[in-house]
Amino acid sequence: MTTESKFINKTYFETFMLDIETKHPVQVLGEAFLAEQTKEVYDLSFIRFAQGEVYFHSKDYESAIFKWENINNELGPWAKKNIADAYYELGMLVEAEDIYTQIHTDNDVLRVEVAMQLFNLYVEREKLEGAYKQLRKAISVNPDYPEVTSTARMFYEEQEDWNHAIELAVNESIRTKSPHWFERLSLYVQQERHAEGFAPEYFQDVLVALLESDKRVFEEVTAGLWNSYKNHPLYLSWIKTINSVFLNVEKNSSVSWNVVADLHQETYLDLIDGRYLVKELEGIVPDLLSNWLKISNQSNSLFAAAAVMSWAEVFPTAISADTLHDAETRIFRYEHDSIQVNYTVELFKTLINWAKNNHLEVGHHKKWLFSQLTNLNQKHIVVTGTAQNGKTSFLNSLIGEKLLGDEACPIFIRADGEKAELNEITAEGTRVLNDLGEHQAGAIVDLKWPSTFLEEQNYSLISTSEFDVKNVEGNETLDFVPLSDGLLYVLDAQTPFTEEELHVLVKIKERAPEIPVHFVINKMDTAFHEAEATQIIEETKNRINEFFPDARVYPYSSLRAANKQHPGLATFMDANFKLRSKAVEERRTSKLLQLIRSTLTELLNSRIAMEDNLVSTVAFNEDILGRLKGFIHHLQDAEQEKIRTVSENYRAVTQEMKREVKLTIPKLLRECSSLVKEDSNFSTLHHELNEQMNIKIQHYMQEDLLPRFRGELQLWLDSSNRELLESQEYLREMSQTFNGLYKEDRMRLECDFRVIEDWRRDVNRMLSRADVEKENILNRPNTTQFLLKSAGRLFGSIQSNNQLLYNQYKKYIENERFEDVTESVIRKFFLEFDLFEKALKADVSMFYQASFTELDETVIDTEQTIENANQKLAQMKASPERYYDPLKLFEVRLLQYEFMVKVCEDNANIPTH
Repeated sequence: MTTESKFINKTYFETFMLDIETKHPVQVLGEAFLAEQTKEVYDLSFIRFAQGEVYFHSKDYESAIFKWENINNELGPWAKKNIADAYYELGMLVEAEDIYTQIHTDNDVLRVEVAMQLFNLYVEREKLEGAYKQLRKAISVNPDYPEVTSTARMFYEEQEDWNHAIELAVNESIRTKSPHWFERLSLYVQQERHAEGFAPEYFQDVLVALLESDKRVFEEVTAGLWNSYKNHPLYLSWIKTINSVFLNVEKNSSVSWNVVADLHQETYLDLIDGRYLVKELEGIVPDLLSNWLKISNQSNSLFAAAAVMSWAEVFPTAISADTLHDAETRIFRYEHDSIQVNYTVELFKTLINWAKNNHLEVGHHKKWLFSQLTNLNQKHIVVTGTAQNGKTSFLNSLIGEKLLGDEACPIFIRADGEKAELNEITAEGTRVLNDLGEHQAGAIVDLKWPSTFLEEQNYSLISTSEFDVKNVEGNETLDFVPLSDGLLYVLDAQTPFTEEELHVLVKIKERAPEIPVHFVINKMDTAFHEAEATQIIEETKNRINEFFPDARVYPYSSLRAANKQHPGLATFMDANFKLRSKAVEERRTSKLLQLIRSTLTELLNSRIAMEDNLVSTVAFNEDILGRLKGFIHHLQDAEQEKIRTVSENYRAVTQEMKREVKLTIPKLLRECSSLVKEDSNFSTLHHELNEQMNIKIQHYMQEDLLPRFRGELQLWLDSSNRELLESQEYLREMSQTFNGLYKEDRMRLECDFRVIEDWRRDVNRMLSRADVEKENILNRPNTTQFLLKSAGRLFGSIQSNNQLLYNQYKKYIENERFEDVTESVIRKFFLEFDLFEKALKADVSMFYQASFTELDETVIDTEQTIENANQKLAQMKASPERYYDPLKLFEVRLLQYEFMVKVCEDNANIPTH
């Protein structure tokens, strides 16, 4: 490397200057050159190489190039490199690049030097692709070469190429195990330099190297990578990778892994929040839990140990025996801090969000109850009793107002300053009530009332319906007592603690054995004297303590001054319903977990109910669809029948009128023969007869036919209206039938009776405009009329010919059929009426159009409903695990918290009261 360093620094010429300090290098090399030439066999390449270096240092680059171009020995590759360096110094970068790229050598030092020179050249020429290539080449040849990796690091950072920077840091960390590169990798990861661009397994070797060398940096890098892969498609792959890494970690209680342990806990909760299926987690979570437990200290291992136990409970073969034994040891042999309520709050929120994303809904009343129980500062005491024991009067006495009656719903009574509110809590939401009697069945009533007693003691009293001894199991009190902090049972001083009441209390204790029960004997004012009152109290207490040794009794009278009794009652309740401070959170967490478990059960049942509902929806709508299509076909037939009936009835009227006209007009015209006289002016008679005939036709049509036609059309309109009314009535009946099936007013089939009004208007318009145009009756171009008119003009002035013309006219008129005239009158008079008839089909169809439109839309909606329901059913049946797996994982988490609560209670030996 000594000689190569001289080549690199271009100081090879100094080998010729040994012991010569007075002469200039040029002179020394010139003399050496001349001396070499005198030899029989000489090689001037070494001297020329050295001369080129001297010229280079003197910035005589052309002379240097000239000397180096004549090197023909083993220094040739170095000479080429120096020539390229000279061109580089001259600014002739293209020429320098060409020469650098022509150098081929096996010398690694020269290869690295050429690569680095090309790197600098490409950077200067902004040819970044070439610069990257030369850096990779230099690193691959000799990463230990001075400044190679540091230059690469600075270049990548300047380019903000974090992928290459991270790749370099990873490789160098593994190769050198240098703290410098470990710190650099940690810096990149902590600065979120896009490490997620790499597959997680890429970091496995470097993490193992870090684990062996520097646990502090290992934890920093691991945490940074962990956070970068969170919410990333490769998240599960990362967890597999880190699981593999931590398999190399030895169990050592003296080593603190706080950051990584917290990440294990956070990841575990992420994985079981309902987003993943069990099959995606079965190869990941067991190792994660095992590693988590291994790195947890004894003092903070409860969460991890309980997670292991709960996972093994639901998936019995997933956890190794050693891990399970370790978890059991940690749970049952070490003391632990109390469980926090916020764990259950987060679980409930997760459950709500999952339900919402799966088109389910956690009832609002559940959410409200949960929010009430999370208030650790408020004590919830159930107040109940059997019928007629004075529970209502006792509660009214406590709040100082006669508000409560015989309500059959749970009422939460609490104080909130001077606020007075009455709200109804149902599965759907909260509604303000004006009176207690307005509440719905199954609702909870939230009563906020100014009460010094409740506010000072921070009580929320839960008034439940009084017990009917014949139906104890059906009383809602059994649902609320397990969620409460205690039960205050109201007895009647006249009949205290009967067999029926004992039966009720035994049932309550079976449901909630850990809940403290104490008693209030109400109606103590019925005792005649103090001795009797004392006797009642003592006897009642003794009977109660036979079955409930820890129970206490307090005498009370709702009729006496409440303010004098409240202090004693407050002391009584505080002494008997007060938990030690450490027990409060565990007890309340336990109750919250009970509420979560009931919610989980409801969601599980909701899935079954949803599937059953979808099956019922399909069956119901398929039945409806068949009925609808059958009804539509029937209605189409009815429509055609109405079109036929209406049209035929109308046609019958017009045909009858036409037939009558066809018979009457020829007769009227033939009667006009009486107008022909022997003394008539036959030259103009045809004009006179034509006029009279038209008058007769007009008179008949307007005065005789038209009134009767109007009457017949009115009868037709009335008949048609009745026909269409029958259809409307039928459609209304069918609407009611379908609405009965739908159980809602969904269908309302209405017809368009504007059609009748339009007909009336059109008929009146046609009748009012009906007119008979003047017909050319006797001026038609037929032979007989032509001869009569011609003869009249020729012979009409000759008196002797009048008799002949008279006879001929008379005969013609009396024998003429006048068919063409009649047809003309009928065609013109009935033209609009005939057009009206042609429009009747479209009009009747318009009458039914709205009903058909509604039916068609209903069919489309029904088909869509069936399709959607079938698709959902197919999805549910194809992937039932998408619903059941999250619920199973929620069950795991719930079991974990239940384990934790039980452990905390057992370790602390927490009393119930």
